[in-house]
Amino acid sequence: MTLVFGGAFNPPTLAHRNIILHLQEKFPNQTIVVLPVGDDYRKPDLVHFYHRYAMLERMVSDLNHVVVSKLESLRPYGGTLKSLDELSQTYPKVHFVIGSDNLMNFRTWINYETLLAQYPFIVIHRHGFSKEQIERSMESLKHTFIYIPFDEDISSTKVRQNINQAKDALLPSVYQYIIQNHLYQETTHV
Repeated sequence: MTLVFGGAFNPPTLAHRNIILHLQEKFPNQTIVVLPVGDDYRKPDLVHFYHRYAMLERMVSDLNHVVVSKLESLRPYGGTLKSLDELSQTYPKVHFVIGSDNLMNFRTWINYETLLAQYPFIVIHRHGFSKEQIERSMESLKHTFIYIPFDEDISSTKVRQNINQAKDALLPSVYQYIIQNHLYQETTHV
């Protein structure tokens, strides 16, 4: 089994790392592929892929069976289905890891029906999103969900808003990388 954990990772936080650790506990010795979106993914304040990749490498450097993928930086963004199809050519039994909050706007994703039908999802179940609510919203669509409870109140958005106040939400090596490369710092105009 291969667990594909996608996201912007802008920046990668301790919550991201703890999700990986939680997955390793639930699915021992399985490969986890961390899949950061490429630069052409339209998201505000997205720092260059090079930096997000470097921060992810630091975040998982001490973890076994974890690979950070460059796949989405090598081609134009084509959606999660395209990425999982490509990863399936290298890795066996691909499962997609997604936060329950991301399922609420899932119908806006590229080829979401095929994605749901083709790949089992491991849903990181967060507070405020009931399984029943999720299942009701997906009842007309073929899908396989495995729910993993996890709730940590760390947000990449909040970290970006004040990097120094939020440094406890980051691995020290990631924080140092951010400071050394002047990422997520406001510029003031005189």
